[in-house]
Amino acid sequence: MDLRHLALVIWPLAWLGVLAAYAASALGGHLEACVPHLTGCASVSASGRHGAGFFVFKAAMMPVAVLFAGYWALAERWLRAAGDRSAKWRAAMLACGLGGAAALVLYTTFLGSEGAIYRALRQYGTVLFFGLTFLAELLLVYRAKAIGGPPRLLAAKTALCVFMLIEGLALEALSLFVLGDAWLENVAEWHVASALTFYPALTWLLWRRTGFRIRYQVDGGWRRGRRAGSAAR
Repeated sequence: MDLRHLALVIWPLAWLGVLAAYAASALGGHLEACVPHLTGCASVSASGRHGAGFFVFKAAMMPVAVLFAGYWALAERWLRAAGDRSAKWRAAMLACGLGGAAALVLYTTFLGSEGAIYRALRQYGTVLFFGLTFLAELLLVYRAKAIGGPPRLLAAKTALCVFMLIEGLALEALSLFVLGDAWLENVAEWHVASALTFYPALTWLLWRRTGFRIRYQVDGGWRRGRRAGSAAR
């Protein structure tokens, strides 16, 4: 398997999984049937709290978290192979990315559980996943620009990050003037989550454009060692 394809799998798995969970919850009568990306009738989290949606959501998001962890490890390897000499920035990006993946596991694990402690763990998981993953994505753009990556792809990745930031800030500001603003928060959550998980697909294009490859190699040294040992005996 070409490990670069991990970056392509994240977005469709995340969104097919969430939409399937939402559909299951709506069919079970737990949620209103609507287009949440546009109306904000329910949050992303609501898709995985009840009925069959509870299991569908977890079955999709746990693998997404694992894929995210693998993706950030590959991103660090790509930067190093492409000539990035700043080990500190690469380490910071990797730490943020892995931290975000771990936070996604925390959030997914306790989604649907009752109790103040579980609610707090879900909230921490949500905030850390969005925050740390966004920071990791910004750092990847920064280091890719530093090594002279393809300008158009980097511009697209930068625009996606700017979109996430502007929408989050704009809807937060708008909510100060709109009563019953829960739907605004839900819309922002759906949009930002979609952009956040789509970002790795642009990285895949970057890897492809720069000829990044993951190679597995065995040099046969252990066999030579065995033969030498047999000859000595």
